[in-house]
Amino acid sequence: MNQDPGRPGPDVPPLGLLLRLAHTRAAKTFSEALRPYGIEGRHFAVLMTLGGVGAQTQRQLIDQLGSDKSSMVRMLDDLEDRGLAIRGPAEGDRRAHAVELTDAGRETLAATEKVAREVTAQLLEGLEPDEQATLTALLARFVARGPHPKVE
Repeated sequence: MNQDPGRPGPDVPPLGLLLRLAHTRAAKTFSEALRPYGIEGRHFAVLMTLGGVGAQTQRQLIDQLGSDKSSMVRMLDDLEDRGLAIRGPAEGDRRAHAVELTDAGRETLAATEKVAREVTAQLLEGLEPDEQATLTALLARFVARGPHPKVE
């Protein structure tokens, strides 16, 4: 009996392990590429979110990135210490803090988005262009259908 070409063979690890191994490879490669900028992947996620949608409350960032409050506070402390983001009172809610990028944060985001594209190309170089597009589309759908993971 021939195996279905769309199904992995018996020697392929379960999906959860494959995703974990893929994440580990991607995170390590991206972390190494971000090192010269003094940030980590978790910082990049915050910069990218703020760059895409503008100022956000800490609660909005927590919800969008699937973080928890204490991890988000640490990430924002790091970004403020590096001069990449600032926190201030949120418009219309004195209890909330709004976070926005500084000029240095926008510059770092622009540079690290280029790094992200280069790392993506490096990680996908073993796949044909149509496979790259399919993998990216499937992962985007997979992530969109579930709860957002915690970024730590």
